[in-house]
Amino acid sequence: MKKLPKLLLFSALAGSVAFGQPASTATAAGSSPYWQASLSSETSKDYESALSQVAAYQTAGGDAFLASLRLAWLSYLKKDYKSAAEHYDEAERLRPSAINPLLGLMYVSVAVGEPAAIEKAAENVLHVDPLNYQAQMLAAARQYSSKNYAMALASYRRVLTYYPDDLTALSGEAWSLYYLGHLKEASADFHLLSGINSSDTWAQKGLQLCAEGKATD
Repeated sequence: MKKLPKLLLFSALAGSVAFGQPASTATAAGSSPYWQASLSSETSKDYESALSQVAAYQTAGGDAFLASLRLAWLSYLKKDYKSAAEHYDEAERLRPSAINPLLGLMYVSVAVGEPAAIEKAAENVLHVDPLNYQAQMLAAARQYSSKNYAMALASYRRVLTYYPDDLTALSGEAWSLYYLGHLKEASADFHLLSGINSSDTWAQKGLQLCAEGKATD
């Protein structure tokens, strides 16, 4: 039992598509035919056309920050992660207090699979937005994967303070407690999880290990 389900690492990404085109972005640029053409091309997965329309939007005097953010998002969809990172960096330079460029860089790091970059990107998000759910969950999963169970426990508990119904965070807390040797507390979490979903094999395994008093690495 060395790893959490992959869900614990990537659950924070649920709904992450939103960071590419927040409602405020679409509203602010809604009068631009180039912007709308880009959205249509994205819908049909014609990312090259979508990118060229954003470039035309910017040439026509469109907002540089919105253009950079959208170029980054489209490059991400195209799996051109180098370009995506460059555009997110530019968006961050233009609006240092904005969260979306930092979230974008975090997801690019996840897509590329660079653990150190993922952790750094999550830290950058939390520096600006200490309660950001996605960054907290990603940081917790990284801490857990690095076997830093005490820090992972603190991170999962921070999430549960604001989202006590988050079962992924609860599972993270349970396994962190287990590896720290707090079997009674871990067992209570596993009981709660299995009571919600009796087919949760990870919760069942946790209960079994706690009952046996095992603390495996």
